[in-house]
Amino acid sequence: MSAVQRIGHYAILRELGEGAMGVVYEGVDPASGRHVAIKTVLASQLAEQGDGSALTRFRREAETGQQLHHPNIVAVYDFGQSGPQAYIVMELVQGQLLNRLLRQRGRLPWSEALFVMQQLLDALDHSHRRGVVHRDIKPSNIMVSDGLMIKVMDFGIARTQSSLLTQIGTVLGTPSHMSPEQLGGEVVDARADLWAAGVMLYEMLTGHVPFAGRSFAAVAHSVFQTEPMPISALVPDAPAGVDAVIERALAKRREHRFQDADEFLRALEQASLTEPTSAGGLDLEIGPEPSYDLDPDATVIVRQGKP
Repeated sequence: MSAVQRIGHYAILRELGEGAMGVVYEGVDPASGRHVAIKTVLASQLAEQGDGSALTRFRREAETGQQLHHPNIVAVYDFGQSGPQAYIVMELVQGQLLNRLLRQRGRLPWSEALFVMQQLLDALDHSHRRGVVHRDIKPSNIMVSDGLMIKVMDFGIARTQSSLLTQIGTVLGTPSHMSPEQLGGEVVDARADLWAAGVMLYEMLTGHVPFAGRSFAAVAHSVFQTEPMPISALVPDAPAGVDAVIERALAKRREHRFQDADEFLRALEQASLTEPTSAGGLDLEIGPEPSYDLDPDATVIVRQGKP
């Protein structure tokens, strides 16, 4: 039993995990009997960001989540404050994070990666049509349950069309999954999420992110200046057509990328009809995660485009 007995009117059953921002609990709504996940922000974390930006983003995550109703997006039910502690009440999802699954398995076969991408792109299509850009799509923000069913979560830095919080020159996101315009501190649109989805596809198929480095600057240089090795040269079971999909998804200029999630999805499904490359690819021996001075799963906030 958690030492915390109650948050708001929710009875706390146990602690589910602890992150950089706070603690996540399993609780019960006494009105309905529904079991929920309750994500909290630590008072100390809020105090460190005295401009109120942490609480603003946290509140926006709740408000944004309540706008979205999709089977592949974690449902958000409630938001509140209890003393100095803010909390979001969400759907309780049984499963594990996709990044943990990838660490266990190294990589996913093409058929499984395609299934995950079909769900992700459908969820992003729903989000984007409602004017919500996630801006931090990555495996550690994807819950996976039985049958590889996924749920996108953590809209804490999402941008809505009406939002003025994020200005030009402010970088938010996870460096290894951030688009060039996002790293450059520009205002982003839905195509930044599609870039991140392309990074995630590459990562699921190969076991490695396409752009890596030991610092923010090194990752940014890789994103701006390098091209990843083609999937067909690395993965024996991937169809040859996936190379063109990755190339377009990770185009440096956003006007050269897929312009919406549905276009990306149709291209993936078309690529799945092609045969694997005759070269057969290399049977990868998956090594450790690339070494970073910053946590590769951490969301960063960088003012005026400076790491």
